[in-house]
Amino acid sequence: MEGLLLPWMGICPLLATIAVGILAVHVEGHSVVAIPIVFLCGMMVGAGLSGCGIHFSYIHCLVALMAILLGIALAAGRRYPVMITAIAFVLIGIVLGHDDGLAIPPNNSPLVFLLGMLLSSLILLIIGLWLGMWMEAQSIPSRVFGVLVTAAGTGILIWSVVT
Repeated sequence: MEGLLLPWMGICPLLATIAVGILAVHVEGHSVVAIPIVFLCGMMVGAGLSGCGIHFSYIHCLVALMAILLGIALAAGRRYPVMITAIAFVLIGIVLGHDDGLAIPPNNSPLVFLLGMLLSSLILLIIGLWLGMWMEAQSIPSRVFGVLVTAAGTGILIWSVVT
């Protein structure tokens, strides 16, 4: 059950995953399905890295930084090339997946936890895709959401550095 709830618990991962869905619609070409799959694969790699004992330093700062970058990308109101977006999203997925992988309780089955995490992340991506379908890249709602994601990421980054 914890795996299903995890992506909904933190403001940065929640907003970042929705932003990935919105940006997937705004990619040049028709990669609406491929880009979210690349992101989810990156999350699996990141969770696997944390499960193998490979830990990133300052992971919460990295998650906040990913949210800031996604927010800036949305606020810019541009369409991005497919390859650059795919590479960026796999790296972002690795960071978010690594952060989620660190939250696996010791007494739970890691596979069940990760499947729940991926299912919830997929739901958030679908919400982002749905939002992106009715928001143009240069639209005011898309840019405002980008500013909100950037502000949330900046707040979390400051909080992570201070504490």
